[in-house]
Amino acid sequence: MTESASDAAGDALFARIRQMVTARGVDIRLQQDATTLKLVFADGQRILINLDRQSGRVWLAAAAGGSEFLPQGSGWHSPQHGELLDRLGELLEQTIASDPRNSRVPQPEVTTRSPVIIQHVPSGGHGLRNTAIIVLLAAVAYLLTQQPGQPRRTGEPAAIQTGSASVADSGRRCESRFPDNGSTTVFAESGLRPGGTELTLNNEHAHPLLLILTAPHTLIPSISVMVHARQQASVRIPPGQYDLMFAAGTRWCDARSGFSDGRMLKFSEPLSVPHDTPVRIAMQSSGAGPEDFRALISSFVPAAPPPAPSFSGDGSMTVKRHGNGHFYLPGSIAGVPVTFMLDTGASVTSITSEIAREADVRNCKDIQVQTANGSTTGCIALVPQMTLGNFTLKNITVAVMPNMDTNLLGANVLRNFRVGQDGDTLLIGRN
Repeated sequence: MTESASDAAGDALFARIRQMVTARGVDIRLQQDATTLKLVFADGQRILINLDRQSGRVWLAAAAGGSEFLPQGSGWHSPQHGELLDRLGELLEQTIASDPRNSRVPQPEVTTRSPVIIQHVPSGGHGLRNTAIIVLLAAVAYLLTQQPGQPRRTGEPAAIQTGSASVADSGRRCESRFPDNGSTTVFAESGLRPGGTELTLNNEHAHPLLLILTAPHTLIPSISVMVHARQQASVRIPPGQYDLMFAAGTRWCDARSGFSDGRMLKFSEPLSVPHDTPVRIAMQSSGAGPEDFRALISSFVPAAPPPAPSFSGDGSMTVKRHGNGHFYLPGSIAGVPVTFMLDTGASVTSITSEIAREADVRNCKDIQVQTANGSTTGCIALVPQMTLGNFTLKNITVAVMPNMDTNLLGANVLRNFRVGQDGDTLLIGRN
């Protein structure tokens, strides 16, 4: 499908949905932009239709869960839910029937509701990761309407939910002190015992976030962890399935509700924690607000360490090939130890956002980078000192890349050296 054909099909789809909604004669507000159509019901529930105009795919999300529909002929189809419009019709009827307020006739609109936040994390792993598994986390939000002490159950993994985490709703007084980074709370009602698999949380967001893991298909909290902005925290939890929630805001309340002015976000995909396989969640900014972030989950099996290089008197290195087929070289960025993977196809040396943070890399200028998973935003910076083995380099340009777990040694560094290869052995010395 060409881009123009996809645009025409998308416009026709939104027009058809508008007709479906109008035909029901009830009070449903419609909010539309270029890629998203939101249906807002009288009781605050929402149905969201998000269109990727490039691929033609459609994401449909509601309180009952979310599904992706692929273009098929003149319509869209999901293996789980069949045709898009048929599924939407079912959701419309279910939502209207779920609350008497949703059956009322249209009322004049006198206020504007806050827009629902939807986040999409591009699916697919980085080709250079050892065994990274990237999970698409869709962020679709709607107002929480349950009473305190009555957690809302869902049949399918729920779409992301949002609602004010007010003290009045929670029935608890807010704490006076903001918790330390890594502060962990285990909730007695969950019966969870800490220990087991390590869960690492990297908050690359501009605001603090509270991670809350709940029992599957419930809002009953099991454990919560506070992660300050631009910091990392770790916790050990038993293997199993959890639902994943975040609290986002600016004014702290407590470890159960998060922020007194914030939102509670519940992701549609469950978190699977395997036995003895570390899991990492990276939270990345996608806008200026506390709730404007996306989360990327990866699990990995620690790889065998790369072969240690041998050095000659002049500092030259001899490096053996790793079992995965790559060459790895030791070095540092601004004094922070780094293991680089040789990438002769990379024009600029690239480092992970974690290394950049530890090395206090500053004045990083944003750039658009084309990867195998599409366009992404990275940044370019000048580091005052870098080492490679026993050699020291000054004022080296590096690219700081999001969603990357491997530090790549590129041509801008390699051109300062004499590089030779003999089978599975790499020789590196000064020019």
